[in-house]
Amino acid sequence: MQVISFFSAKGGTGKSTFNMLLASYLKYVLGKRVMVLDLDAPGYNLSSTREREADGMLQENPSFDANGLYPIRKIEDLTRSHIKVEIADLKNLEEDYDYVVIDCPGSLVQTDASFQMLAAGVFTLIVIPMDIDGMSIASSYSLGEVCKSLEQPFLLFFNKVYWQEKKDLYAQFEAFFADGGMCVSAHRIKNSVKLRRDADGTVAYMRSSVCFPMKEIKATVPEIIELFEEVLEYAGRRDTG
Repeated sequence: MQVISFFSAKGGTGKSTFNMLLASYLKYVLGKRVMVLDLDAPGYNLSSTREREADGMLQENPSFDANGLYPIRKIEDLTRSHIKVEIADLKNLEEDYDYVVIDCPGSLVQTDASFQMLAAGVFTLIVIPMDIDGMSIASSYSLGEVCKSLEQPFLLFFNKVYWQEKKDLYAQFEAFFADGGMCVSAHRIKNSVKLRRDADGTVAYMRSSVCFPMKEIKATVPEIIELFEEVLEYAGRRDTG
């Protein structure tokens, strides 16, 4: 069983969107057994999106069976003692799931659930989305340093790319991370408003927990699929379970 999280210590980088889409890609495209743990308090974006989508599907089709969807478990008790229980319980999921995707809070301090899980070596792979602004670059580099110190495999990538910006700027930052011993994916995800829109049960935008909107993604941001394939290959090489 592999445990993967798109994670950033800075809010607004798109981590929850990519965690949702990765889980959907694994389940609805690749047919994998997937569970999502939603620890992203207080908004619990993945859980609230699932509720809206499931309600929409039921309104459209009263016989809709939600059992065909991957489960999203909302973890509301984020105390240290309970997170220790959640970490121990991950072992019990190995027979039932191929992948667990964890959506963590967008910060990294020692009191955070994300820090506890990182320190416990829970993750097969951490994937770090980053913007090209200075704060995001600095935060991503610091998170990379933490991962290195904990021997945690990680991969960085540029999200919300505006193609009119100078491409050599991205190359310069990639070289900067490479000098620090950090790998940046070649798959840059362009900025798209659709990536911030949920499905409502009847229309598949780019964020959905009840389907993977392959047609829309291929037409708008096909690099997402290439990134996911890289992430799964990268995680597979590091899976010791």
